[in-house]
Amino acid sequence: MENWQKRKIDRSLKYQTRVFSEHINELVAVKREGKVITLDDGRKMVEFVSCSYLGLEAHPALKKAVVDAIERFGVQVSVARTRVKVDLFPQLEARLNDIMHGAHTLTFNAVTPCHIAVLPLLASGTLPHFTFSKKPYFIMEKTAHATLQINRGLLQQFGEVVRIDFQDKARIEEAFRYAASQGLTPISVSDSVGSMGGVAPVAHIVRLAHQYDGFAYIDDAHGTSIYGDYGSGYVMSCLNHQLDERIIIAGSLSKAFGSHGGFIACREAETINFIKTYGTTYAFGGPPSLPGIAACVAAADLHLDGTVTARQEKLQNVIRYFDEVFGGTEIVNRGTTMPIRGIMIGNEDLAITMCKKLHDRGFATTVAMYPTVEEGHAILRCALSALHESGQIDDFHKNFSESLAEATK
Repeated sequence: MENWQKRKIDRSLKYQTRVFSEHINELVAVKREGKVITLDDGRKMVEFVSCSYLGLEAHPALKKAVVDAIERFGVQVSVARTRVKVDLFPQLEARLNDIMHGAHTLTFNAVTPCHIAVLPLLASGTLPHFTFSKKPYFIMEKTAHATLQINRGLLQQFGEVVRIDFQDKARIEEAFRYAASQGLTPISVSDSVGSMGGVAPVAHIVRLAHQYDGFAYIDDAHGTSIYGDYGSGYVMSCLNHQLDERIIIAGSLSKAFGSHGGFIACREAETINFIKTYGTTYAFGGPPSLPGIAACVAAADLHLDGTVTARQEKLQNVIRYFDEVFGGTEIVNRGTTMPIRGIMIGNEDLAITMCKKLHDRGFATTVAMYPTVEEGHAILRCALSALHESGQIDDFHKNFSESLAEATK
């Protein structure tokens, strides 16, 4: 078997060495005001790196909730929640059930522990309401987030894993059809909104799951809060806000939601109770950050009271303005509603140089390069927020244009 990890490291080492040795990665912030961060060396930057797309993490209600929780419990109650849990957890999950329009939810430390808890149970065929007796056949999106990709070895203990392009609907259907023809149970594993671009054809996947007696596990980390009524996410917005019986959603509380953690959503409470009992990262892992969960409860209230709806609208205005200002630049995701924009550079070394120049001019972006994207397709990844101001985007474009001219003369 190929040592894929070594191959990726060998191919990316020179680029990764450069971004760390030249201090392009690991910036250390000591203060934040809106979208402006102050670094430990005194520099100030307008940041386009945070995935908190709605800017909820600085809301006064979240700050107050954290203080109140610490006064009641201290900073942590360090015991698995199957033994003892503070009242904040059922409060949050009840609110998440409302946000998810009656689906049932369970919270975790992050999205990755969701995957580790649920995917083996789903693969085993024993998860209530997701049971099957045939061998599974996993259809994984080839550009799915690394936290899903790393589970390929785990899934291969149960059945074959095939990686395909989820932008190709015909190829997805072909994989489902093949599984059924071989007497296998097709299980699709994908992101909803790609961290570097693209969205999954959710309705198409659901139709195939029903047609070929399969299931789908969808990571909606980048879709949570910014899409759907109450911020229920991209998947729910594609399903008329009714979670399908063959779908499991993993959502994030650490991005647009505004705080910390991850959650699982599915249609039946029995499924959730089974995960509590047999999901290793829930049954045997420590609980999520208590202050973070307190902030999540406050953030959930903002999802339900209309605050998030208003911020969703503001975010879309920012996205449209960014596309307008960068009208003459090749941009990944241009014209979509996703808050992630990739300024196409191509060459890895040029992308690193550009990122450094923009840092020097007061703008923080992320260099996305191999193995995150294909080699030779490096981008400057820009995460947009409802808090970004038009003047900041204007200044960013001006400095990008000047930096590019300097770097390529």
